[in-house]
Amino acid sequence: MPSMNPELFASWTYTQNHISEPEHVVQARERAEDLGVRCVDPAGRSMLQLLCTLRRPRNAVEIGSGVGVASLAMLEAVGPSLTLTAIESDLEHANAMRLGLRESGIPSARARIINERAENVLSRLADHAYDLVLIDAGADLLLEYVAEAKRIVGVGGVIILNNAFDEHRLAKPAVRKTSTVMTRDALRMLREDPRLQTHFFPTEQGLFVATVLPPAAPKNR
Repeated sequence: MPSMNPELFASWTYTQNHISEPEHVVQARERAEDLGVRCVDPAGRSMLQLLCTLRRPRNAVEIGSGVGVASLAMLEAVGPSLTLTAIESDLEHANAMRLGLRESGIPSARARIINERAENVLSRLADHAYDLVLIDAGADLLLEYVAEAKRIVGVGGVIILNNAFDEHRLAKPAVRKTSTVMTRDALRMLREDPRLQTHFFPTEQGLFVATVLPPAAPKNR
């Protein structure tokens, strides 16, 4: 098990800092800062684009889209074949996302922005109908979001949890803050599911990824 020695920390910092972002993403981050919205960090955004490029989802759901930094990453990585359902309960944040889409030249038809609470929307989504679910919302209902994500994602689909470090409280056993406990339980819920293959990417905020495996072939007797 590696320890965070100075050389390892320097290498990690190097990877986090050597990521450039286009001007429209920088502007979206500025809007997020003005509104007090936490959004996916640059390394997490880059990893999200890579995952989307590899998986090529056609239907995706984003729980907690904020001002749309992650939304833009997914839509731009995949191109016109992706339709995104973005759930954002705060109207001001949703309007900021719409502005970001216009600045990026992405047709509004490719992103269905639903200005409702996620728990009211997810139950209306069909089983196994989506290729990717990104969860980047408050932790109060995180277990419900993860359970719904597992329901609506099909075989080969991906569930992604951003801010999986819970503001870097996750690794501190003594921390019993509600969001930290919920995050630990949500990660365990994904890790212990035999239908999923998981990996924890050490981006600045932590990006936890789970892929839905195909059913095991029946054993010959």
